[in-house]
Amino acid sequence: MSTTGDPATTQASEDPRGVPRPARGGGNVRSMVISMAVILGIVMAVVLLLPRPNSIQQPAADVPNAASGGVRTLSFTPPVPLGLDGWEATSAEVNRSTDDIRTWHVGYRTAAGKYVSIEVARDVTPAWQRAQIAGGSADGEQTIDGETWQRFLQPERDRHSLVREQGGVTVIATGEGDYTVLGQLARGVEAGWAAAGVTWGDPADPSAPVPTPTATAAA
Repeated sequence: MSTTGDPATTQASEDPRGVPRPARGGGNVRSMVISMAVILGIVMAVVLLLPRPNSIQQPAADVPNAASGGVRTLSFTPPVPLGLDGWEATSAEVNRSTDDIRTWHVGYRTAAGKYVSIEVARDVTPAWQRAQIAGGSADGEQTIDGETWQRFLQPERDRHSLVREQGGVTVIATGEGDYTVLGQLARGVEAGWAAAGVTWGDPADPSAPVPTPTATAAA
């Protein structure tokens, strides 16, 4: 009886020189790992090279269209501000604000990238006004086209506001812009009302045409 073991087993475990053979399948696993590493490297390179937008651009709000709908639910004509060249409307809507007061809101991003808005409502309460000006404190007055607006400043948030009330209707221009920028917005509000043929505080007229910045500029 042989004492060297089964010849078949010896051939499977070592080569003729007595050196152990490498385990089967080791080369395949190593090749697979290398291939996956190469593929991952290529994918990462492609992802890094692809251009990515810094922000998602939203379409501009259709202020005239929103005003056309809002005129049916408001007790005043919602103004469509005019003369704000280079500004982009970011929102336009009628909402229920503090004390359940129905409010006409239009938000803008100015040409300098500042966010500002107008808030218009009838028969407002002190709490409503405080909410719109972010709790700002009185900061003097500002005359715009012969009319006096009240200034308010919230220094912690660098929030400026201009407020004026007439005929029971209050308009607030507020946001990141300074008083000069807010003055432009206030003039735009009055220009929008003038283009619609109404004065401050006039009741809403659902049958009246709503002016558009483009049509007014062309005229």
